[in-house]
Amino acid sequence: MNKVQPSSPIEVSVFITVYNHGKYLRQCLDSLVSQITNFNFEIVVGEDCSPDDSRSIVIEYASKYPALIKALLWEKNQGTKECPGKGNFTQTFYQCKGKYIVYIEGDDYLTDNYKLQKQYDFLNAHPESSACFHNAIMSYEDGSDMGQKFINPPDQKDKIYPEDLLTQKEVWFMATASVMFRRNLIGEKFPEWFLKSKSGDIPIYILLANQGYIGYIPDVMCVYRRHQGGLSYTDSNYSEVFIKNRLFMYSNIDKELNFKYTHLIKPILGEYYLLMANVFKLKNQSLASLYFAIISLYLTKPNNSEHLKFVLQSFIFPETFMKVYANVKWKIETLFTKKGS
Repeated sequence: MNKVQPSSPIEVSVFITVYNHGKYLRQCLDSLVSQITNFNFEIVVGEDCSPDDSRSIVIEYASKYPALIKALLWEKNQGTKECPGKGNFTQTFYQCKGKYIVYIEGDDYLTDNYKLQKQYDFLNAHPESSACFHNAIMSYEDGSDMGQKFINPPDQKDKIYPEDLLTQKEVWFMATASVMFRRNLIGEKFPEWFLKSKSGDIPIYILLANQGYIGYIPDVMCVYRRHQGGLSYTDSNYSEVFIKNRLFMYSNIDKELNFKYTHLIKPILGEYYLLMANVFKLKNQSLASLYFAIISLYLTKPNNSEHLKFVLQSFIFPETFMKVYANVKWKIETLFTKKGS
């Protein structure tokens, strides 16, 4: 724990969102109160009316570490039906006093007692950076038997810019708990569109990187748990609600960045429109599927031949037409093959 005088200003705020994390929460909190720093930091915990024992654990730790832990015990769930965790995220963030911010979900934990100090020193030494992140362990607890692996490869870039976060949809190479960012770059309030976006990490990192690179520290200093309970990317590919929300989010990111990266965002939107085309194809709504497929082709142009062929065959030309076309093509090829022999 930090040994700084209580009267010193809070330099770093670690905020935690908790919902049904009782199984993991003690390990998370223990890893935070064990941090060794030469500055004051605070731990702000937003407990979102969990049905398990999460709240009693938060109360226990807040009582044990009153100078360090601030417990926000909401009387009713802060989320909405569309974005169930976003309300707890934003309301807890708004209570943070630190110059630098670290966000941790209640099921992840730190593995290095000097994590906060290392990132604090990095940001102080690199004023041109907006944030920094470090390597982490991905711990699979979803029944996949994949064990553990490092999130970042040995050749991970040391400076991240918006272009690196807009190479494709769902770019993810920063463990949530690995990021420390400058509070002043977010402002007093998040943009209104952010509050309606299901994702928190993606837009925040893009907005930060637009104001200064995000630096990389190769040290492994936390564990990101992956387990059952959330909507997986595989499932989300078939969710109309999820896809619409991603289209909404990236369209607003484009506006927020003054259309500077439209050339990178358009293909991402195209990928989501293609997913939408597939959703309606599965519903046997061929006209809607055709409409979204054409939009996808427009947004992803110029299209490579394989992508164009896939979209045409899968969504634009009726399946019966393609079967007839394939049969006629085969007969013509067979006929000419016989004549040439």
